[in-house]
Amino acid sequence: MTSSLTDRYVYTTVRQLDDGQRSDVEQELRGTIEDMVDARLEAGAASSREEAERAVLLELGHPVRLAAGYSGRPLYLIGPRVYPQWRRVLTLLLSTLVPLVTAINLVVRLFVADVASEGVGPAVVGALWVGFVVAVNVVLWVTVVFALAERGTVDGVELDWSPDQLPDDDAAGGVGLGETVASVAFLAAAALALLWQQTSSPVLSDGESVPVLDPALWAGPLPWLLLVLAAQAVVVVAAHRRGAWSTGLALADVLLDLAFAVPVLVLLLDDRLFNPDFVAALVEGGWASAERDLTVATAVGVVVVLAWSVVEAVGRVRRSRAAGQASGQA
Repeated sequence: MTSSLTDRYVYTTVRQLDDGQRSDVEQELRGTIEDMVDARLEAGAASSREEAERAVLLELGHPVRLAAGYSGRPLYLIGPRVYPQWRRVLTLLLSTLVPLVTAINLVVRLFVADVASEGVGPAVVGALWVGFVVAVNVVLWVTVVFALAERGTVDGVELDWSPDQLPDDDAAGGVGLGETVASVAFLAAAALALLWQQTSSPVLSDGESVPVLDPALWAGPLPWLLLVLAAQAVVVVAAHRRGAWSTGLALADVLLDLAFAVPVLVLLLDDRLFNPDFVAALVEGGWASAERDLTVATAVGVVVVLAWSVVEAVGRVRRSRAAGQASGQA
């Protein structure tokens, strides 16, 4: 199932509105677009329906501005002319750059900067503070650049809009290539991390790398976890090939998350997940509460990711059904 430009345009517009407005505006907007496309074709202003559709969407303008007209909410943060582009760039940077910098900083603090003597708490707080500072700077400088661009003092900033800027199919209920690649890359990174910790752990003892996880787990649990990750990649690719997340595929993805999370939590409860030599090396380095901190942090992380997976699965199915209903009504 591939969403048309009209599907994506309508979706992007109505998601800015309150729930009470969405249904009426969606029907009205679809009807308006259809009438305008037919009018262009009858007048000979376009050689194909696709060409007429693109021209109509360009004429209607940016969906965020159109939604503001429907809702009566002005776009006044830095000026309505550049507000949609400003928000788009800002959202992208805050959702990618800030988490990446925070994660890298935390890894450096835990393993490279040798802050074990202070405990994991200060390391996490410090990394979060760095992420906050980066976020503040991103908001500040992106706003400055767009404010200058609006006043014509900075060249090279694209202020125009075209249908090519509409979200991919995954935003309108489908599974876009970007989502698929990102999901598979994440799963591959998780699998590589399981292999990496065995041979390239940053913690050394007598000059030798100490595996993070108990090497005895290679007799069963770790190969199982690798198999689960591979199965999840297959499910993600299947959803992309199908064009949408069906209820069955979403359920399979959640069950695979459970198949990964439950063994990890059981091993944590039995004190069999982390390599005793790894924990001992951390304690000798001054991290007295290493075993407790690692256990709690891992358990919380697994539960949070599992909960997020369930929420995301429900959202995927709802978006897919909504897109299917919208296509059926079009």
